[in-house]
Amino acid sequence: MKKFVDWVDNLLKDERGVASIKPVVALLGALFLGGTLICSTVTHGAVSPSSDLVNAIMVITCVGMTGDTIDKFSKKVP
Repeated sequence: MKKFVDWVDNLLKDERGVASIKPVVALLGALFLGGTLICSTVTHGAVSPSSDLVNAIMVITCVGMTGDTIDKFSKKVP
């Protein structure tokens, strides 16, 4: 369990080892999208979320993941 907590802690840090908001936003967006997918398959159409809302969360998640990926592989400046 300690290794998993350390892995998540490192996942949420930027290239300098400082906590960053981009991976947090991407992780939360991915969790919300997964929850929305599960809710949409279990409930009927009247309870399903707006497609515009799902698309907005998807865009925010993709931007967060892209920004974090670029930061992870960019050249480190001292």
